[in-house]
Amino acid sequence: MKIESEDFDEIKSYDIECFGFDRAKFLKNWLTLPDRQSFKYLENNALKGFAVIRKVNIGFKIGPLFADNDAIAEELYRACLNSAIGEPIYFDIPTVNKGAIQIVKKYNAQYTFECARMYYGNAPKINMNKVYGITSFELG
Repeated sequence: MKIESEDFDEIKSYDIECFGFDRAKFLKNWLTLPDRQSFKYLENNALKGFAVIRKVNIGFKIGPLFADNDAIAEELYRACLNSAIGEPIYFDIPTVNKGAIQIVKKYNAQYTFECARMYYGNAPKINMNKVYGITSFELG
């Protein structure tokens, strides 16, 4: 299902759990970017994950993709893939999430590079098992 404006508070709460900090202003802009699609996964009217795919210079990029489990993450991943058929799609995964690795293997994604996640001070308390795709490396 597509994310609607009335979903924002629930999306923001889910994002805090997966990102570690409140980034409401960023999310409001991210979810309304031109040339993007955003998807949510509901179960019994409760948010269980969400994903965004956006246009980049060449093709599209998925991120974030946050989900309660591998099956939900795969459904969101497929929604993103189906929104950009015939285009290159980029997806930055955290390699500590084994489910994310299995999804990209299942869909024969090609490995292109690796980065490290670094923090100044203490790392935020996040549930990396829900982080299948990070939002963006470009925002540094």
